[in-house]
Amino acid sequence: MLDPVRKDHADVRVIQPTWHCLLRFRQRVRVEAGAEAAAAALRASLERAHIERMTPAWVLGRDRGAQTWALDGELAYPLTPLSGGTWTATTCLKRGR
Repeated sequence: MLDPVRKDHADVRVIQPTWHCLLRFRQRVRVEAGAEAAAAALRASLERAHIERMTPAWVLGRDRGAQTWALDGELAYPLTPLSGGTWTATTCLKRGR
């Protein structure tokens, strides 16, 4: 399992990325070779991300029905609630793809 990312947000306290999210991140972002480097880059992206309730305009049409998003520049992570402020990042979307 990938390490969770702690957030300082009223609703989203923790983001738990999935392996599918890491796979999509690696397909969309240039990172150093190796799973550890990719996981560290994904973690850094989620740490930088700000939390939004509105779907980004550039995601419309590809909307996964998420009620909350983690946004980092041109990357968007739809979040799915688990419990106790923990949310799952199931995939990674990139503007223009």
